[in-house]
Parts: sequence; C-alpha cells; structure tokens
Amino acid sequence: YNLVFRSGINESDIVGGGQYPFYIVSAYADKRLSHKSAIQLGADVFFSRFLKELIYYKSVAFPEEGVTGDEDWKRVGVFAGHELFINKLSVVTQLGYYVYYPFDFEGRTYIRVGLKRYFGDKWFGALTLKSHGAKAEAVELGVGIRL
Repeated sequence: YNLVFRSGINESDIVGGGQYPFYIVSAYADKRLSHKSAIQLGADVFFSRFLKELIYYKSVAFPEEGVTGDEDWKRVGVFAGHELFINKLSVVTQLGYYVYYPFDFEGRTYIRVGLKRYFGDKWFGALTLKSHGAKAEAVELGVGIRL
C-alpha cells in the first residue's frame, strides 16, 4: 500500500485569473508482476483552488450557464496504473475516472504520467503530469511512502 501527497500551482483558462495552489492525496495498492513491472489500483482526492475561483467566475460572468457558485470544487477519482522500474527510478502511467465530479471541468477521465525516484525502501518522490486527453491540467510534485 502507498500514500502520496502531491502539490503544485495551476490556473484556469480565464486570462488574468491568477495562479492557485492545488493539493492531491492519493492512496493505492500495487502488485509487483515482475522485477521491472507493477500494476496499481487506487484513489485520488483533489483540492484545486483554481476550480473554486473558476466556479465563482462562471456564476457571476455567465449566469445563463446555471452555475450557482455553491458547487463543490473538490473531486474524487479512482485510477488504474502501471509502474516500470528502472533501478531506483520508475516510469508511472495512470488512467483515472472522477467518481465525485460536482462541477464539469475538462471531462471525467484523466491521465497521469511521470517519474518516481525511490529513497530507500519506503520513501519516494514523484514528478508527474496530470492531463485530460491532450490538455494538461498540472505538473505535480509529490512525496510518498510505501506502507
């Protein structure tokens, strides 16, 4: 079992909207298939402050879209993934689906690709890119522990 905390800064497509921090807490189980390969199954909880600001903006600027401004800006996703091990470094690919998605932003599926670096047997750091299809949402810096 693994726990990961990821963070960074991102912004919406609104020009001049500003940059806001985001936080992601992930928990997943992985099964080693071979010396070089493992599969993953887990969940992410997303706290994206830029989404809170985007919801407010749309509620004020575009009332015809039916956004009230009270929509929840948090999201929860489940994912399946693969990890390719190369010594202490690994390449991570994950495909996720938002199961809690109160505000429509870029669709319900997401992709995460990136690198992990292990420090000892339990701790690791990660640099990943989360996108919706070909549109990137964030570059994530993360730290995790293998339980």
